[in-house]
Amino acid sequence: MSLPHHVTVESIVKRFTAKGGDLLALDNVTLDVCDGEFLSIIGVSGCGKTTLLRLMGGLETPTAGKVLVKGSEPREAQRHKQIGFVFQDPSLLPWRTVQQNVLLPLQVNRQQDAAGHPRAQAILSTVGLEEFAQYYPHQLSGGMKQRVALARSLVFDPSLLLMDEPLGALDELTRSAMRYELLRIWEASRKTVVMVTHSIAEAVLLSDRVAVMTPRPGRIADIIAIDLPRPRKPGIEREPAFLDYVERIQRLLMTGGHGGPATGRTTALR
Repeated sequence: MSLPHHVTVESIVKRFTAKGGDLLALDNVTLDVCDGEFLSIIGVSGCGKTTLLRLMGGLETPTAGKVLVKGSEPREAQRHKQIGFVFQDPSLLPWRTVQQNVLLPLQVNRQQDAAGHPRAQAILSTVGLEEFAQYYPHQLSGGMKQRVALARSLVFDPSLLLMDEPLGALDELTRSAMRYELLRIWEASRKTVVMVTHSIAEAVLLSDRVAVMTPRPGRIADIIAIDLPRPRKPGIEREPAFLDYVERIQRLLMTGGHGGPATGRTTALR
């Protein structure tokens, strides 16, 4: 029996208008994301990955087609604080402590109550930063700053996390370690996650499925189910099955996704 859909993207077209003429960013994109799923979106630069993510979050409106989050429009889910965003830049306020940065969304929404500080402390514990609650951003490493941004996105306990290259600004060693931190945090919460990334290995390591997009105008070339055991352990990147997935996605990207289905259906590893 299939899991219920958390996000439904149906026949989405997104066109931007500029002085030089219309730009077709996305064309007939159909995609479903199941409850509790970790889905990555990968494709070449400019293929519309971030635009698709922003449409899911209600930060953009489609030219045609529709997006639903739990059966409602994304902006309705936003109003009910059911969507959390994590971007490449953690955008922490330098004059606020770690705890104060995490509490910021509650204060902006005038929802900070007596439970606010304990909630922030519990989330900081989840991301492994409970000992750094009173530190300032300049005292943190890049990976720690990104964990603060993740904690801030969790403060309303959203059911859906949308991540746009959350590890993209980190050096390779930190990025590698943070992948497993993300896995640990996701396995503890099992929230629905949609993540945009340029890293094939990252997508395979983290995801239940990987959606591969064509160059602009962005379409779904293929959706590949990642049938690797969870929890994913360090060293899995060297296993033949892992490398097979990486090679297949790389081949799709190199050929522009030609030959894959354009319907958004999942295909198994061949």
